[in-house]
Amino acid sequence: MTHADLLKRLLPVGVYDINAALLGADLAADGAVCDGAQDCAMRLIDEADPRVTSELLADWERVLGLPDSCAGGAAMTVSQRRNRVLDKLRKVHGQSRQFYLDLAAMLGYTDTSITEFRPMTCGAPCDSAVFGSDWLFAWQMNVGDYIAIHTMTCGDPCDSPLRSWQSTELQCRLNQLKPAHTTVLMNWTMTQAQIVVVLAYSREDILSGAPVLHNLIGQLPTHF
Repeated sequence: MTHADLLKRLLPVGVYDINAALLGADLAADGAVCDGAQDCAMRLIDEADPRVTSELLADWERVLGLPDSCAGGAAMTVSQRRNRVLDKLRKVHGQSRQFYLDLAAMLGYTDTSITEFRPMTCGAPCDSAVFGSDWLFAWQMNVGDYIAIHTMTCGDPCDSPLRSWQSTELQCRLNQLKPAHTTVLMNWTMTQAQIVVVLAYSREDILSGAPVLHNLIGQLPTHF
């Protein structure tokens, strides 16, 4: 039963002709507004779940302090924004290797590893790197997939890009969550497939804003 039907039943008996066209149109218009209000109230049940929220996503982000300084001004899809909200709500921070590898995976980097350093000693092989004692407090994140790629999913709005790229947030997150007495070094590498993509563009194309390669500018030679 619609609200228009309910409004008809509330009319005084014998005073109005409930079958009159003009009255019916007025009740239909008023009832549609009430139907919309009820639908909106029912949607609030879903909006209380950050996994599917849309209309209240901005409020979830406001309460959780998102986007933070690490996200910068980079555009994110609705799906990515939901993931940030869920991560902030669920995250139990740690200082293990796996914690940082999982962090990288959440941001879209799946080909990662961590290198730890040890000072050279008298018993070390002759070709060992000459690390001093300060290197005990340094560790290196190795990232094989230089460009984090997010592919559009069914949960994203229809006007979302089919793919989007980012590369700066990981380093910021690591520095934000690393043990305070340590220094994080980043080792960005490129796969063979990514090198092929780079060679398909001229330096002028990249400098003019080719989106896939925007964050590779600093690593490119003057001429290909």
